[in-house]
Amino acid sequence: MSQVTKIATPFQLMPDLPSWEYDALRESIKQHGVIVPVVKDEHGTIIDGHHRDRACHELKIKDVPTITLAGLTDEQKRDQALILNLVRRKISRKQMRAIIASELRRSPDVSNQWLAEIVGSTDKTIQSVRKELITASEIPILDAYRAKDGKRYPATRLYTERAKQVDRARLALASLGDDAPRKPVSLKLLEREAKKKERASQIRGRYLQPAEHAQVRLYHSSFQKLESVAQIEAASVDLVLTDVPYNREFTKQFDDLAEFAARILKGGGIFCVYVGVIQVADAIKSFTRHLDYQATAFSSWQGVGPVIQPLQCVIQTTPILIFSKGSWVRSTRWYNCFQNNSTEQDLHEWQKPLVDVEHWLLSFSEPGDLICDPCAGSGTTAMACHRNERRFVGGDCDRDAIRLAQRRLSNEMTMKIEKVRKG
Repeated sequence: MSQVTKIATPFQLMPDLPSWEYDALRESIKQHGVIVPVVKDEHGTIIDGHHRDRACHELKIKDVPTITLAGLTDEQKRDQALILNLVRRKISRKQMRAIIASELRRSPDVSNQWLAEIVGSTDKTIQSVRKELITASEIPILDAYRAKDGKRYPATRLYTERAKQVDRARLALASLGDDAPRKPVSLKLLEREAKKKERASQIRGRYLQPAEHAQVRLYHSSFQKLESVAQIEAASVDLVLTDVPYNREFTKQFDDLAEFAARILKGGGIFCVYVGVIQVADAIKSFTRHLDYQATAFSSWQGVGPVIQPLQCVIQTTPILIFSKGSWVRSTRWYNCFQNNSTEQDLHEWQKPLVDVEHWLLSFSEPGDLICDPCAGSGTTAMACHRNERRFVGGDCDRDAIRLAQRRLSNEMTMKIEKVRKG
């Protein structure tokens, strides 16, 4: 028989399980796994599930279903621990009165109604225990008590199944702090919010109007106004290389984008565009009204991607559609699939890896060519052009994204100058 000892934690408020009951729990977990998730706070402190957690340690089970509750006060965590335990435990009358007495000693100003709701007892029982403690001078007589007043548990609630996911959740919660969304969230959403906050903290300085004859020019502008703002001449661009937003709202702008590309491209120039999987049919339909379709390529990666509902299709590729303005004659081979093993989303939610963009840039342009990206985002296409001796002009309607992109390019140029000095 296992010897069950008291686990040191501030939120284990219930009596220890009898040894026979703990052994039965351990055996159940060994055979069937953890059915009821362990509940922890954002620091990894157990709120509910101490014996389940101990059994998993003894059985060397690393991946334990876990619910992380973030943003609660210690008092709210204690309330949660009581509620979750009392729902499952068979508590004797004596044990219930002992729990009530413990809570009244800790918070004598809590109202009878509120405490009764927390522990699942009655107002009369709470009042009876309160009178006993007052008579014994263990708690004072008070003129007023704290009522519930609509109090809720505004916690960030996250369910995970693997140990690595729990660690990722803690990192994201630590990054978000008080900005964590107080509602049930997925790990993906939580990490997205953490990255968004990190990106916002990186935005410094002001938007700078590019020099007229600079090799790389980034503008705060929608693509509809970019020709005027950047003074792009008709039929002057060799390649339009861009990654458009993957939403239906932007899909409505495909005709305008195709007309824009047709105006600025040279004869034989290439329009190379990343699109979302659900946009492919609409994109081909819209773009072929103004340009000649040539091929569909793919950017792929290993691992889990977004899921198309209700098809339950896990995405591991991004389609890249290739069009030309008039005839397109190739003298060199190019590869229609690029697999990247890196993710770069520190500056923009939809940021593409630099090596991925470079693959298509080098496939469809030559040194000295003029490249345009009308949806420049964090400036990855601009960076690729800077590194590969291409001229660049582009813009984005998001001012903050352009400010980050300009700073990114500035840092790149500074590092290049320092390297030359040291070399």
